[in-house]
Amino acid sequence: MTSLLLEPLQQYPAEALSPTLVALQEAQKILPPPHPVWLTSTNVWQQLRSGVIPLWHAACDRWQEVPPNAADFKALALRMTHELTPLDVGELETIFAACHHFWQQQGGERHLVLTTYLWQEAVDLPWGLGRGTVLHHPSLPLCHQAIEAAFAALVQAKNLYTYWQQGWDFCHLKVAILLYPLSTIVASGWWTGSDPRLPAIASGVTLPHHGIPLPPRGIELTPAEEQYLQQACRGSAFHLWVWHRSQTQVWWGQCLAEPLPLAPLPQTVERTLIAEGLPAAPGQAIAPALVVTDPCAPAAVAGQILVSKSIPPHWLPLVSAAVGVICEQGGLTSHGAILARELGRPAVVGVVNATQQISSGMTLFLDGHRGSIYQLPPEPLPVVATPSPQTPSLPTVKRLPLPVMVNVSQVSALRLLRSLPCDGIGLLRSELMLLAFLDHRHPCHWLEQGDAEQLRDRWVQHLCEFMRAIAPRPLFYRTLDLRPADYRQLLGGHQFEPATDWGLRGVSRYRHCPELFHLELSALAIAHRLETCPLRIILPFVRSVSEVVYCQKALAQHGLTAKAGVELWVMAEVPAILFLLSDLANLGVAGITIGTNDLTQLLLGIDRETTLPELNEDHPAVRGAIAQLIQQAKAHHLGCHLCGEAPTRYPHWLPWLIDLGIDGISVSPEVVTQVLDQF
Repeated sequence: MTSLLLEPLQQYPAEALSPTLVALQEAQKILPPPHPVWLTSTNVWQQLRSGVIPLWHAACDRWQEVPPNAADFKALALRMTHELTPLDVGELETIFAACHHFWQQQGGERHLVLTTYLWQEAVDLPWGLGRGTVLHHPSLPLCHQAIEAAFAALVQAKNLYTYWQQGWDFCHLKVAILLYPLSTIVASGWWTGSDPRLPAIASGVTLPHHGIPLPPRGIELTPAEEQYLQQACRGSAFHLWVWHRSQTQVWWGQCLAEPLPLAPLPQTVERTLIAEGLPAAPGQAIAPALVVTDPCAPAAVAGQILVSKSIPPHWLPLVSAAVGVICEQGGLTSHGAILARELGRPAVVGVVNATQQISSGMTLFLDGHRGSIYQLPPEPLPVVATPSPQTPSLPTVKRLPLPVMVNVSQVSALRLLRSLPCDGIGLLRSELMLLAFLDHRHPCHWLEQGDAEQLRDRWVQHLCEFMRAIAPRPLFYRTLDLRPADYRQLLGGHQFEPATDWGLRGVSRYRHCPELFHLELSALAIAHRLETCPLRIILPFVRSVSEVVYCQKALAQHGLTAKAGVELWVMAEVPAILFLLSDLANLGVAGITIGTNDLTQLLLGIDRETTLPELNEDHPAVRGAIAQLIQQAKAHHLGCHLCGEAPTRYPHWLPWLIDLGIDGISVSPEVVTQVLDQF
């Protein structure tokens, strides 16, 4: 790994900086910001870029004869991204200590800003990369992740296209990242350095968690502020400058403009519709196909569209590496569809004979919006093109008459949460979260091999990341619901998983493997002590009162009780729960969470791979059971939430649920704005 070294901007010699950074040094003398500013050493990029230079040179040689197209840049960007050396945390801990000291002195909320700079020799680049990231309640891992993303953004397809188009030598670029803490912010935005009055405009970074929308014309600067800024920007025209305003001060930093957009795929490109299915995850992708038919021997799928009969949960790394997913089986609530939506990969499921119709290496255009799959002519370079999932952005904070939360399982989803006006994490799927750090080993195998402490530490680390991202909003954590069919494929799975798939589900497993249950509760207890996020624990697949009593005693042993601020909820997904609510209320359970996926499955006698359109959550039997659950919960003074995508698939659901008195709903992050748009 390459160590990330950070030094104060004031200590850098002028000859090592770009003209804009030199101007920023001078600006600090005119109007010093009330905080330190650190700059990454440029030799870090010199080390990181060593693996990507040969790829760039080889591509440029080819382009002398045949001009590149959009697909060429996308394929090259993928290869170059894989060659970037990972960054070590280095001195970030020292920087964080200084940031925390500043925050304590200011007494304001915690923010950390990262701004990326590019220049070549003594010339600022007016195009190529411009990115300012505001981290709310930042943590060391989140800061590290944001810096990694900034370096990776240098070799994105659109940036490579800009370097080539403008005639710049990618190999001689210099990069630096400014880090600086901010106290409580009212708003953030941009202004253009070429304008003599430097008017602020409202197209910059917004902070929806404050609930303070930017006025249409931005925030007016005082005459004194304008004078200071004109002096600071002198000689730096035609740049964008990022500004942040607190209750009392305005400070700034230069930020480069976004690169020129890639030309879209020409409409004249020949394409042939070869298959259709259910649009399970939005987005589009152009890439070669990789057909995988052996569930025990998945292949590397980086930069390809994964084609298989189904997607078991332990294929999480494959779905993450792929640019799209095609399944023969599966419905909208299958695990493959859930993982694809959360990871932002376009997916089409229920495609009949997909593994027979599609061959590995075939260039495909996958349309996850319409559920269509096209074959494209082969390209001279591997074609990889997939847009990132759209990050929801709301100009104003819109509220429903009930809380709207999100269902997550992967840390990668946290980037969406920072820009969503959601009210918390309504369902953290622990069994899917674990797959990110189990290293393909069954959790009981970790215990058997004496690695319990290492597993617990990983568990705590992931929990803390979710808690920091969502606090002070609540987190509803569902304890492990290990499905035998899903975990049987992991190392040691056949030893620890029963032959049948329905016996040891949810809480019924805890008595048979108390060591794993207590390890999970230990991780929850540690994370609860470390973070201030309100914690709600949900017990899955409850079928009897005695199961809940057993879990309550175990929770008490770890201090996870109401006195410690922890609420106990149960999943309402097994129909038997309709007859247990009175007893559960007497036990002190705080509420129920209706899981529409399993409830539909068990009431209608189907499974998650079913694609029959008439057997869905809108079936009269399912709606009748949900209505009874809400009414009984209200009668017994229990909280009642609903988790699932039905409120977004069926427009009549949300008014119906509100009329019934539901206390909250939880949906996938990418459809939160769709829910808000219904009101």
